[in-house]
Amino acid sequence: MSDAGDERELVAAMAELQAAEERVAEALRVFLARDPVTGRPVHGRIGRAAQLTGWGEQRVKETATPALAERRRAKRDSRGTEDRR
Repeated sequence: MSDAGDERELVAAMAELQAAEERVAEALRVFLARDPVTGRPVHGRIGRAAQLTGWGEQRVKETATPALAERRRAKRDSRGTEDRR
């Protein structure tokens, strides 16, 4: 196979992977939704989701709650700039 053909195949596979990750993220948001009666997270769901996906708990939490990922990223970035001073 030519280099151009290899590259096209890789680009197509990456697009499929990204679409699959988006579907997993949406399923995680539903699976990890708060209990409508208590408003609290359902006990044990994050750990179970981590087992099912093979991802770590932090990635599961950040995937289900993008705002959490942004806060953690901002915190890391601010800590990194302080270290450089």
